[in-house]
Amino acid sequence: MAGLEGTILATYSQLPGTMNLAFRRGDEFGATIDFDISMVGYAVSAAITSTVTGQDIRSITATVTNESAGVVALAMTEAETGGLAAGTYGWRLEWVAPGDVKRTALTGFAEVTA
Repeated sequence: MAGLEGTILATYSQLPGTMNLAFRRGDEFGATIDFDISMVGYAVSAAITSTVTGQDIRSITATVTNESAGVVALAMTEAETGGLAAGTYGWRLEWVAPGDVKRTALTGFAEVTA
């Protein structure tokens, strides 16, 4: 294109962020994530997934704890983490924003130790 020589073009990515989790099976798990955006009217969900098939293996309780600041809490009970075999899994956090806009916000690995 004429006139764009030496111009740096911006890149916009809508890919999810990456965050890895690690916990000991049989222990209670909890984490707080600050997205630093208004999450008024958002619904959130999270799950441990198979790294082979991508299918959900276990839900993670995900709750927006401060809508105006965009803070989300993740939690699993001792029984829920105890039901997972030691190993490496995937995980994801999704949200549905007002207007039914669905987005996978975070993905990563979940390392479960014995």
